Amino acid sequence: MTVRPDFGPEYGDEERQRFEEEAPPGPTEAEEEREFQEREREDEEVEFVDAESNEAHAAGQVCERCGQVITATQDARRRPDGRWVHDECPVLLTGGSAAARPGTPS
Repeated sequence: MTVRPDFGPEYGDEERQRFEEEAPPGPTEAEEEREFQEREREDEEVEFVDAESNEAHAAGQVCERCGQVITATQDARRRPDGRWVHDECPVLLTGGSAAARPGTPS
């Protein structure tokens, strides 16, 4: 068991008095250097981030939105339910109505 002496300042009073007499200590050189390096690293990350490198590909999966098979070159997204969809579903070229097609009887 520790017994405090009956004389002298209370524990921590010297530190408090020193801070009251002087300005609080500023950041040290090591802290300033660390902050500078962190800012540089963050700037480099922003410069080299390639948004296109974060694409998912699900070759052979069926798109739940359009029903077409997703090819290896098409970007895809996985939905929360685990199903795959095209990032942008391809356009289906349907050729129009039968009356508009040449060579078909009307």
